[in-house]
Amino acid sequence: VHARAMTSSVLAASLVACSARALSTTASASARTVILVRHGAVSREQAGVPPGALYGGDIDVPLSDRGKAEARAAALYVTEQWAPEKISTVWASPLVRATFGARCVADAAGVARVEAREAFREISRGGWLRKTPEEIDAMTPGGMATFLADTSYRPPDAESIDDVQSRALACLFDDVLPTIEPGRAAVIVSHLYVTRALLSSALPGTPIPDIDVPTASVSALAYDTQGVATVLFRGIKPELSPEDDARLTAGEAES
Repeated sequence: VHARAMTSSVLAASLVACSARALSTTASASARTVILVRHGAVSREQAGVPPGALYGGDIDVPLSDRGKAEARAAALYVTEQWAPEKISTVWASPLVRATFGARCVADAAGVARVEAREAFREISRGGWLRKTPEEIDAMTPGGMATFLADTSYRPPDAESIDDVQSRALACLFDDVLPTIEPGRAAVIVSHLYVTRALLSSALPGTPIPDIDVPTASVSALAYDTQGVATVLFRGIKPELSPEDDARLTAGEAES
């Protein structure tokens, strides 16, 4: 009985996972779609982020070779799901790990220019930058738990999750949405917390730190004429080719 219950539980979990990842680009003819892409896996060593340290945040951390392949796979996926002529603009954080992916999307979609915006930069870690969990706990006892539980909490000299959401949403509504004609789309290539913050605006009741956004994953929001967003899908990570998967070692990314 125990084994049977476990099997049923695993099957149910698999079905839920498949449903969550099921692709739906269906939106009304008047909707404007915002496609969110997270950057690929990074090489922390090249940025001087020590082993075991959690955070790079708003510093430049280059992509690993695998991360670059992930970015190319995400770009291909985007243009397979949306005809290139449907993509009006491509936006990005100014950090190199995001602009690389944005350029991949722009090239695949035939968009000449990538619009970089500071508002899509990753969360500023301040005094926690390049620190291990043990070092963070020594600096600010209980700070990590508070940061994850309270979106208004600012670590020393850093941003809160609310700060990131405020600047990212302001840029989306002021800069991005006005460029999208009904029935068309824009792409934003950014980071973990920026993507989480934008998705959370359409996921009321879901804690921002609980929103799963794998490296180089693709999510999409449809905005109606009133500016209300609906999640079309989220967190779909395109697979690498078997050749790339076999030859490229896994990079790391902030989690």
